[in-house]
Amino acid sequence: MNSPVRLPIDTFPIERPLLRQRPRDSKLSVDAAGATLPVFVAGEENRLAAFVCQSEVSVWSAGPMLLIGPEGAGKTTLALHLAARGAAEAARADDPTAVKFVSAVDFARDYAEAVAADDLPPLRDALDRANVLVIDDLHQIAGKTAAQDELTIRIDQRIENGLPTILTSRRLPTETRSIRPQLASRSVLGLTIPIAYPRGNSRLAILREYSIARGVEISDEHLGLLEAGLRPDVSARSLDGAIRQVDLHCRMTQTRVDVAAIQSAINAAGAQNDLDLGKITRTVAKIWGHRTRDLRSGSRKQSVVRARSLAMLLARRLTPCSLDKIGEYFGGRDHSTVLHAIRKTETLLESDADLSRILHEAKEKLAA
Repeated sequence: MNSPVRLPIDTFPIERPLLRQRPRDSKLSVDAAGATLPVFVAGEENRLAAFVCQSEVSVWSAGPMLLIGPEGAGKTTLALHLAARGAAEAARADDPTAVKFVSAVDFARDYAEAVAADDLPPLRDALDRANVLVIDDLHQIAGKTAAQDELTIRIDQRIENGLPTILTSRRLPTETRSIRPQLASRSVLGLTIPIAYPRGNSRLAILREYSIARGVEISDEHLGLLEAGLRPDVSARSLDGAIRQVDLHCRMTQTRVDVAAIQSAINAAGAQNDLDLGKITRTVAKIWGHRTRDLRSGSRKQSVVRARSLAMLLARRLTPCSLDKIGEYFGGRDHSTVLHAIRKTETLLESDADLSRILHEAKEKLAA
């Protein structure tokens, strides 16, 4: 069997705290096969997060701490680690009520129910008095204006009381559509920590951890081949999926881990991430408020042109399609027209915050 993991020298293990009371729809539950990592492995890509988590001095400031990053990057795990630390600093490490953890969706639901019942004080008291408040997936409160206003007031109250608040979000609230300016401004008053998907030695360490958790005997050489063959922008959950695919291949073929098993996992991961032009076009059109056929038409309406050009850019970046194939799909345009549209969009992205936000939103939806 594999020996205990020895993390590479440029990675940092961050313990995953256990919650005595799991929140509704918690993302921390153990998966069906029972494997979950006991640590968040932070390498160079998450050095700031590692520094904050391991700092011997208090990391709290007047404003909330904001963790931003893509889905599956580990924001919730780090938020809970920091919340446990905050409870310990308040000498309430063993008190299950010291940390109030709630998703933004649940907060909005609880607020609506409290308003309907004309019973807001208990909700406000629980949020105001918790030693540490964690609001998970803040971006999901977008569009819920009343709940956003209430949360803004609660954050202000916690700032006045000197109590730490931790927020997680896929993107900066200031760049999230339908997040009110008041809430967005409060969210970035304190320390903002970007969280990235694992890379390099971090991925190797996580793959090794999952291979041990799943009882898969795999050599360092084969592990290196697997890491090198996987897409760079995958979550720890996807790395676990790759190990499970290796295990499945070996069980089906009744062989030990070999190059064929590694290749099957790489191929499976690639198949899961394959995108077609139709999905990209539908996603961009929906965000922009257009019909799919508008983007494939000859319309020269400015908003349609910009949406079409962004879809072309995503198609070029996220699919193996040639410029000619992309042009053919988008109304029979030639490759030079497609190239011009892509280059113009890339230039606009450097200065157009709204376009950048739409690109980020489209990529998130396509990755989901």
